[in-house]
Amino acid sequence: MKFSEKYLEKVKSLVKPVNHFETLAKDGFLNEYINDFFYDKYKFDMKFREEIMILQQEYSNEPIEEISKEYLAALSNELVNFIEKNEK
Repeated sequence: MKFSEKYLEKVKSLVKPVNHFETLAKDGFLNEYINDFFYDKYKFDMKFREEIMILQQEYSNEPIEEISKEYLAALSNELVNFIEKNEK
């Protein structure tokens, strides 16, 4: 049986290796795991931190308080910058 190219591309897009961070995020244990085993890397490696935050958002069944606080702090900072620029 020969499959069409379109079908094979669809299958390739759906099939990917399992990432243990994704599994931990789905189960609600990623934050604990990162704090126990990757604390320094999470604190100082911004690329790694962003990847973990994205995984938590995509796969976690509950909101992550730490991520919400970071986004609120970033939003607050942007609003302060916006206000300061407009006051001039």
